[in-house]
Amino acid sequence: MIDKLGKKCHLFRCRPRIHFTLFAIACVALVLVVYRLSSDQNLIDRENMSGQAFASSNDHSSNYIGEVFLESARRGHLDANYDPSFSVDALGTQRIVHLDLKGAPPRVSYFAELFPLLRRLGATGLLIEYEDMFPYTGVLADVPAFNCYSQADIREIVNLAEKNRLEVIPLVQTFGHLEFLLKLRPHSKLRENYRYPQAICPSHNKTFPLLTAMVDQVLQLHPHTKKLHIGCDEVYQLGDCPRCVSVMGQEHWSKIDLFLSHVSRIAGVVAARGVKPLVWDDELRKATPEQLSSWGLPDLVTPVVWKYTNDVAQYLPPEFWSKLSDAKLTPVYAASAFKGATGADQDVPDILYHLENHRSWAQVASNAQKNYGVQFQGIILTGWQRYDHFAVLCELLPVGIPSLAADLALLAGASGEAMALSKARSMLNCQGSLEMALKYPAAGLRCNYPGSEVLEAVLRLKALKKELAKLQEESTVKGWMTEYNMKHNFSSPTYVEHATAELDRFRAELLYIERDIRSSMASVYDKYTAEEWVKSYIRPIGENLQQVYDARERILSKEDWPRRPLDI
Repeated sequence: MIDKLGKKCHLFRCRPRIHFTLFAIACVALVLVVYRLSSDQNLIDRENMSGQAFASSNDHSSNYIGEVFLESARRGHLDANYDPSFSVDALGTQRIVHLDLKGAPPRVSYFAELFPLLRRLGATGLLIEYEDMFPYTGVLADVPAFNCYSQADIREIVNLAEKNRLEVIPLVQTFGHLEFLLKLRPHSKLRENYRYPQAICPSHNKTFPLLTAMVDQVLQLHPHTKKLHIGCDEVYQLGDCPRCVSVMGQEHWSKIDLFLSHVSRIAGVVAARGVKPLVWDDELRKATPEQLSSWGLPDLVTPVVWKYTNDVAQYLPPEFWSKLSDAKLTPVYAASAFKGATGADQDVPDILYHLENHRSWAQVASNAQKNYGVQFQGIILTGWQRYDHFAVLCELLPVGIPSLAADLALLAGASGEAMALSKARSMLNCQGSLEMALKYPAAGLRCNYPGSEVLEAVLRLKALKKELAKLQEESTVKGWMTEYNMKHNFSSPTYVEHATAELDRFRAELLYIERDIRSSMASVYDKYTAEEWVKSYIRPIGENLQQVYDARERILSKEDWPRRPLDI
């Protein structure tokens, strides 16, 4: 009894120490949990986001932060699966930035500001696709747009590029994507299929002289260029017209032979001028190594292998690289995208998606080089302004600069997406998270680079569109402010007032955004480009808000309502 009592007393004496030990363990565990959470957050986004950037955001910013982190994790954020073997060495040394100018020519004065920045970001050259912005003359005098560059403009653009040590590679479409030429009645007879002004007939006797004139005029204003891209992608109409059918029958050609014959002929013209022709590779994928060799393409052209997805290997499997190797169609260029590849009406680039595209390219290039001996001269970062000549404007060039900066940072050896974003943020003098703001614009972002004011205005519009989309999901709108309600002026004033409580603010904000869009675009583009963008992306919203406003006024002015049915 004494022993039990003694043991019991001993336990009572030790309890304070036990409590202290348990408390200490709990504190250590709590510290580890907090540290782990902090590490995970930094792993997902190490952009050192300042408190000031978030202070300027609206009340929903914390939700946006969480959404970004969840989105990054869901999509397999690069840094969360860090691969120490990741290397960009296989992609060669050239970093060529694509400037798609069709129907949206930036001012030459803007290029004077932009080119030094591109060089600092790591670009080594420019692939300039003029399309209808080139000042063609003679038999091509009816082709240029009315707001095209002058010859003096072209010379100044080339001069600015050379001053900033940026190689200039002009791009002239010579097969598909000739809408800017074939849409015109005088040239409509050259269409492969008269219904579709996309692909030119390779068998028409006027085709070759016309394309040769295009090549020569472009080369004349680019006297120092060593390369010329001849396009030839997405030739959707091929071997359809009677002339081509006849030629294929006489020569016993397949459609791919017809294609290769035309490419070989155009490439020969370019090569005869002492210039190396580049060509998009997608149509070449349909040919066998024997066909490629028989048409002499390995000695004539440098393929530009393009793929803009976040999983390049899925679409360019080992067999593709084996074919290039067997045909000795190497070295090649890779072609990625920093904008203009995730939606024909996309307003802001999906910066994570494009980073994933570049990471995927680095891995694919490494495997192609190691397993098949395919050599890469470099990578062309495409930035499409329209999906084709007839399409609307997608992400504007100044809006795509943060995505381009991050992609170039990754290609310069940044250890992961987070570091690439951090470097881009620093180079562009941005306050706030690039990744967050480009996907969740209400989070706020301010940068200081040529054209950054355009980005800020577009992000404000994107934030407003998100607010409007959210409003459309509210029950008061879905139940009392439908098209049917507004058409018949039949609804409850109580719910109409609730559903339209923010309507006046939305209309005012849209007017301010239009004003700022026009003002910011004035230093980058001509008035026609700004007008098109406003009419494509702002005016439709304004017209919709005006319809809702008019319906609200009609409904709230009513003092009595009819008996049903309303559609008598």
